[in-house]
Amino acid sequence: MKRVLLIFAVLFLFFTPFSEVYAKDYSLKEAKIYYFIQDNGEMDVTNDITYKFDGSFSEAWLIIPTGDYEIKDVSVSEIKDGKETPLNFDFAKGKQEYKITWKYKANNEIKTFRIKYKVLKGLKIYEDVAEFYWKVWGSAWDKSLPALWVEVNLPSQIVNVQDINYWLHPKIEGKIGVKNDQSGIIAYAGNIPSKHWVEVRLVFPKSYIKNFNPNNVILISENGRDKILAQEEAWQKSQEQKEILSKNLEKAYLILFLVFLGLAVSISTKIKQKYGKEPEVLYEGIYEREVPIDCPPAWVEMLVYKFETVGSDSIIASILELARRGYLKIKEEAKKGLFGSSPEYKIVLTDKEVDESLSEDLKALLFEYKTYGDEFYLSDIDKKKFSEFKEKFEEIVKKKVYDENKWITIEKYKEVNKYVYLWLIITLYSFLNIIVIATLPFNGLLVILNVLFIIISVSGLIHASIYRFGIKKYSYEGKLLTLKWNAFKKFLKDFSLISQYPPASLVIWEKYLVYGTALGVAKEVLKAMKELNAPVQEIDWYVPAFAGTMNIKNFADSFSTSLIAFSQSFSQNVMPSSSSGSSFGGGGGFGGGGGGAR
Repeated sequence: MKRVLLIFAVLFLFFTPFSEVYAKDYSLKEAKIYYFIQDNGEMDVTNDITYKFDGSFSEAWLIIPTGDYEIKDVSVSEIKDGKETPLNFDFAKGKQEYKITWKYKANNEIKTFRIKYKVLKGLKIYEDVAEFYWKVWGSAWDKSLPALWVEVNLPSQIVNVQDINYWLHPKIEGKIGVKNDQSGIIAYAGNIPSKHWVEVRLVFPKSYIKNFNPNNVILISENGRDKILAQEEAWQKSQEQKEILSKNLEKAYLILFLVFLGLAVSISTKIKQKYGKEPEVLYEGIYEREVPIDCPPAWVEMLVYKFETVGSDSIIASILELARRGYLKIKEEAKKGLFGSSPEYKIVLTDKEVDESLSEDLKALLFEYKTYGDEFYLSDIDKKKFSEFKEKFEEIVKKKVYDENKWITIEKYKEVNKYVYLWLIITLYSFLNIIVIATLPFNGLLVILNVLFIIISVSGLIHASIYRFGIKKYSYEGKLLTLKWNAFKKFLKDFSLISQYPPASLVIWEKYLVYGTALGVAKEVLKAMKELNAPVQEIDWYVPAFAGTMNIKNFADSFSTSLIAFSQSFSQNVMPSSSSGSSFGGGGGFGGGGGGAR
């Protein structure tokens, strides 16, 4: 039974997106960065970066943008159990960046790398103060960083903490302060998003660097402290004003949100009541043991779910229906590859003459397959060509359900135009607010309100547009059939009930399989077939890869397993288809960059 379930599952997944089950990736655990300002003006930098590798990796890199400064004396090592092991690395300077690349071996493990280098001209020396202004974490990282620890060590002891000023840019989850031993400052930050920079700015007396070499620093012939403090104060005031505006907007957004929520609910209700009221149908049935009406499976899905397109379940069920009627067979073959065998599926067309009673959509599907010859593999199907056919197939089914049988009616109402225009204006206004929010400091509530505002606006526009271009209503017959099909679906899902009234022939079981697939309950039908010993030995339209006695157990197991692989194969071959303390502002520091691994 595994092979029969496999073919069912394969058919099902044919029309569902297929993604790679596993892909290697890495993440960052933490970064500790130490700056040691020397008495001659040079800076020694140590980066301890911890990676978590999922999969096999062998190379990593660190990028630092070029600037007025110079990077030299690079070394790379791995830190394990407190021991430092040197690694092979390359160091190159381009027009726009320095790049340090090192080699290693990692497979599903955590590693810490230490990258050390010396920086010349990384400090600015004014007449009165020295300035350390450095992007300690760059915006070129593709991964977020849970924790960042930064130390800036001065060449001289801090005599008076009032002599120094320090800031952490931008305003983030973190703090900055003087080390207990007053040898420098410490900063930390958490939950740093990808593509997001962090910088530290430190101003301290020029006298702390007693023997600086002019070639190792950037000399500026003016006083710097007052200028820097004024800049930071201006940023602070600007941010405070934005925060006040943000809070006022919060209140306005909350009021607008409640107003538009009320409008969305009331207008949607009014449109539904006025234009989309369904007919009243007296139906008290809970279960339907027989197929409510003998029609193609694609019609059923479109009717029950009011679709205008054909879903994967419909196509799969249609293929099974053609096989059940004797127009084709599904043959499973074992294809050998480098990593063992994998199933490959062949459609084999029979020479049965097409019955005039065969529905137009099933005929179209059958004739489409005939263009590929008497037999063909799924991999032979042209994606673009089949996609174009699928549109024609949908039109045929829609014509039957909507136009000829009139199970669902679509009526146009000019009155709904006013609602479309209203929600179009609201939606445009909502998206324009994103621009406003982008200029404000991050505010969780404001962002949440704006997102909800946009969701309501867009959903309101979609809702009104749907009714503008056609309000779908069941006819009396369509509503009654839908209720019966849903009751039939419940019957197929209820094993205790189906075991009381099991089908007497394989023909009915096969119908259960076809319509169960269209209604999304094929798995339950196969389970019932296995438990109730259906006469599956008579099935000849499914040919497993390995010959043998086809009893009820291996039929259900085979078909269930095969259906998954068959659907995956079909999807791949057919369907086509992102002053001191924490400070605002910033962005002018040296350094930055990013890194990665592979």
